[in-house]
Amino acid sequence: MPAGEKGDMRGSFHNVKRLWAALVVAVAMGAPVAQAAIVDLDAYVLQPILGGDGMTPLADGSWVFIIGSTDSVLDPMQQFGPYYDAYTTTGDDVILGIVQIDSSLGPGTFATTVQYDSATINYAYIRFFDTTSNLIAGPVYWGTSSVFALGVTLGVSTVQFDENNQLVATNFNTFIVIPEPGTANLLLLVGGMIWAMRSSMGRRKKKKDAEADQGDE
Repeated sequence: MPAGEKGDMRGSFHNVKRLWAALVVAVAMGAPVAQAAIVDLDAYVLQPILGGDGMTPLADGSWVFIIGSTDSVLDPMQQFGPYYDAYTTTGDDVILGIVQIDSSLGPGTFATTVQYDSATINYAYIRFFDTTSNLIAGPVYWGTSSVFALGVTLGVSTVQFDENNQLVATNFNTFIVIPEPGTANLLLLVGGMIWAMRSSMGRRKKKKDAEADQGDE
């Protein structure tokens, strides 16, 4: 092999060694590296969540919303006049998951795991409803837990949302369900199609009836 090519190969080899050395030094000095921000949140209650009467545990199938927030402020649901929409948040709060009471740890309890982005979510709380209906609508007792700071250990946060506190659905309000804009537009479209079909069928029926009357004459 010519001396020039050998020199080029040695130079390339030394460049690779320098790159590896720089990488090792950067890691040793604590240079920032990309890390996944998605964290598991193990959420549960040990004591029964009580319904509107203050005595009876929430029935299996009652709804629990797990809500995350950047700050420790519990922001309210959206309100439309005197009515609330259970499926909404305001401020920097976001719904991390929706589960149902399953008595997994005793009557009126639940245990579940949801995920959140630890880069934006620092706190969490639950909102619970004393209803097993498929949609939360009409007069319903409901309540919330305290707001808990989320600590992360080995990629997992664990929160007992009834820690040192018996949760009770003490609030009573009327709820409505507001469709998302896309859903509302779809409902309008389908409703318009159904109206057009019925209108067309009505005109055809009238035409046939008129033709039948003329035939009888």
